[in-house]
Amino acid sequence: MNSEKIKILRNKIAIPLDIAIKLLKENNGNIEASEKEFHNNNIKEISVVTECDFETARESYELCKYDTTKAIEKINSKQIIITTRENSTPRNEIGFILWAENNEGENYKTKKRNDAFIPTADFDYVITEFRSVFPLENLWNKNIDEHFDVCGHNYFDKKTCRIIIEKIKQKKSDELKITKFKNELIKWLNDKLTYAEYLVVYGNL
Repeated sequence: MNSEKIKILRNKIAIPLDIAIKLLKENNGNIEASEKEFHNNNIKEISVVTECDFETARESYELCKYDTTKAIEKINSKQIIITTRENSTPRNEIGFILWAENNEGENYKTKKRNDAFIPTADFDYVITEFRSVFPLENLWNKNIDEHFDVCGHNYFDKKTCRIIIEKIKQKKSDELKITKFKNELIKWLNDKLTYAEYLVVYGNL
C-alpha cells in the first residue's frame, strides 16, 4: 500500500491507520473515493441509529461538520410533529403535546426526544377517540376525571391507550392525508407503549 496515499487520506479525515488502509484497498487506492465512502458509511450509521432517511442524516452530518455523535444528538433532539400538513408547523402553535411517563410521574429519559406535537386541527381527527374513554380515574390524585381536558394534562395507562388505538384504527377515512396522519400517530403510540407505563396528552388551548 502506498504510504503517501495513506498519509494524504489521514490528513483529510481523522481515522486510524487500519481503517485508512482498508478504505484505500476497497477503492483501489483512490483517495477521493475512499473519503467519500468513509462519509457515506457515517451517514448510513446516523440514519440507522436515529431511524431517519439518508438525506436527513446527511444534512445533519454536514451541519455538524462531519461529527457523527453531534449529528445523532441533533436529530434525536428534534420534537416529532405528527400532522396532515406537508409544511412544518409554526412555533408556539396551539395544539397537543404527547409524552411518555413512568410510575413516578417522571419523563422517560431516552436517547431520543420522546414527545410529539399535534396541531389542534389535526388532533380534531382523533379527539373523539380520546374523549370516548372518559370518565377515567386520575393516576395521581385518584379522583375521577369526567372529561378530556383540552387545556391541561390527561393521563392514560397502557390498557386505556390500547383501547384508544383500536378506536382510531376502526374509524376509517377516505382522505389519504388523514389516514397517513392516523397511522403515524398509531405508530408513535405503539412505540412509546413498549417502554412507558403511561402516556400524557397535554392541551395548550
